[in-house]
Amino acid sequence: MGWLLALVACGGCTMHIDRATTVTAGSLPHPIYAVDGAVQVLSHAHAGKIRSVDGGVTLDDWATAHAIKTVDGRVMLGRQSVCRGVLASVDGNVTLARGARVGGDLRTYTANVQATDAQIGGSIRTVSGRIELRGITHVAGSIRLDKPKPSTSPDDDVWKRLPVLVIGPGVAVDGAIVAQRGGTLWVSRHAHIGAVSGIRVQWFDGAEPPLAAAASHGGVL
Repeated sequence: MGWLLALVACGGCTMHIDRATTVTAGSLPHPIYAVDGAVQVLSHAHAGKIRSVDGGVTLDDWATAHAIKTVDGRVMLGRQSVCRGVLASVDGNVTLARGARVGGDLRTYTANVQATDAQIGGSIRTVSGRIELRGITHVAGSIRLDKPKPSTSPDDDVWKRLPVLVIGPGVAVDGAIVAQRGGTLWVSRHAHIGAVSGIRVQWFDGAEPPLAAAASHGGVL
């Protein structure tokens, strides 16, 4: 219902249902609302706020969007692309290519995140996603592994699946890492992180954590 109200209230925006939306260079940066259709912002083009229900959102190399929010669609930021504000996804996985930048928070519920040589100006939050940070990725804020919403059924998979966080060599996290219900945390000895609470740090050498162990789930301290 919230999405329908947003669509009805859409004024001066681009609204598409059941078809793809493409933003080309030179287009005005209006808000974009999409239902069951992908949104693609082409290289060097600029978009306003993007909201999508089932379709994915892609920023090509050097593209820009004001903010991105999706429910089930994947989000892919190309090289040197920028989401100036918040990037939020419920179930759609998020990929940040080299040089991509998120100016605000990066939030997911069950979606996974992969970032390589990327910049996150805010914090990262997830409930049961797998977060993998590699290269010289920099998180200016904190990383929070949250509990599911109180209304979520205890039998729901979101309760059964604990979050996983992998911080590779060269990565810097300026803020704290806080886990509300445990999970798995692998950190390279060549990474920089802030204070850690609610979860046990498992240190590793080399480019990746041990394969079998990285797929396991840890617990609360």
